[in-house]
Amino acid sequence: MAPRAYWTGNLKISLVSFGVRLYNAVSEAEKVRLNQVHKGCNARIKMPTTCPIHGQVDRSEIVKAYEFEKDKYVVIEQEELDKIKLRSEKTIELTKFVPADSLRDVYLDSAYYMAPDGPVAEEPFRVVREALEKTGTAGIGKLTIAGRERPVVLRPGDKGFTLNTLHAANEVRDATPYFDEIKDGEVNQEYMQLAMTLIKGKMGKFDPTEFRDRYQDALVELVKSKIAGQAPVIIQEEELPATFNFAEALKQSLDGVGRPAEEAVAAPAGKAAASAKKPPAKSVPAVARKQKRKQA
Repeated sequence: MAPRAYWTGNLKISLVSFGVRLYNAVSEAEKVRLNQVHKGCNARIKMPTTCPIHGQVDRSEIVKAYEFEKDKYVVIEQEELDKIKLRSEKTIELTKFVPADSLRDVYLDSAYYMAPDGPVAEEPFRVVREALEKTGTAGIGKLTIAGRERPVVLRPGDKGFTLNTLHAANEVRDATPYFDEIKDGEVNQEYMQLAMTLIKGKMGKFDPTEFRDRYQDALVELVKSKIAGQAPVIIQEEELPATFNFAEALKQSLDGVGRPAEEAVAAPAGKAAASAKKPPAKSVPAVARKQKRKQA
């Protein structure tokens, strides 16, 4: 049985329109959530809806309002909100197509799966999906979710589509200030060869099952041990050395992927003969180097 759809409506491209369903692509059902309780009696703390003037109020007495000045609000009635509902409330209209690889990940927000809404929609659904795949494009449109109109991008994924809501341009910070202090300079070709060999030695297929929320895993184990009345086992990660030799670290990393570091580096022009006579450098663990400095 198919899961319950988060949103049901139509996908529209020019004069073509057919029914589609959206499903949440990401679930937080397994995330451990902690509650606030009263220390000592362990009664859960409740958050009643309270007015600072009249005390606790019923939910039926709560309305929406916008604060246009400090402590000054204009009330917006639900009937007024209903009047300004947008067409994209029930329609995703694709108005533009862009190269699929032109999207910057920083603009991607919530992810959804899109499937056809019944057998009648399957044929146009498959045609549009394959057309996007063959042209290497993604559709740009708008969708209203929870009363807010959001830009979206639609891309082929598996047998259906993946839809992402997009951050608006004014929501994404300009990267320039964060990278201003990075200097331009020549890349050391010897280090480059080492880094490329290291990357190639660790290449593999993308497998999302390898990714775990280690904090959540540790939190689950902590909760289990507390329930069982056992002393919790806290695993501390190994600290990285404060200083290290970049070239030496690259060479040691290559040893770890099964290829000697010396084989990965071609001797620079003009120094080949001299380099050939030199014995290979010995790898010195960062901890050992740190101990030597302390003894000195």
